[in-house]
Amino acid sequence: MSTVKQPGVIAAPEPPLPVLPGTTVGGAVGTFYVDFTLWSPNRTRSSTLNGLVDTGAAYTQVPASILEDLGIESFDTRTFILADGSRREFDLGWAEMELEGRPGFVYVVFGDAGGKILLGATALEAYGLAADAKNRKLIPGELTL
Repeated sequence: MSTVKQPGVIAAPEPPLPVLPGTTVGGAVGTFYVDFTLWSPNRTRSSTLNGLVDTGAAYTQVPASILEDLGIESFDTRTFILADGSRREFDLGWAEMELEGRPGFVYVVFGDAGGKILLGATALEAYGLAADAKNRKLIPGELTL
């Protein structure tokens, strides 16, 4: 079925696509860093970290030594595909995080010593945030059900 345009009738503009949590707008992934805090399970200790926002990574990755120092335990081992295409197993845990002043819980990957700290897509989704790569900041996403 085709649409016939009538003279003098202005079509409504197409609504913009929603910005979904855990996605990147305005540029490439992995272009800026943000601070976040991880808490020990009993909330007696914390560590504030500066992580690379990487919506291409599913989970948040932190060096295992930091997670272990906080008393965060692994509950599973999973295989991940790395940026170079190789596959590796890493331990996976559950941690309380504070991001942009808001508390929540996220999966964390026990990364290598000296490895990059990554803030992944599932953490951003949990907080309802998206990455604005052009302006190098996190922005609210539109939540969907």
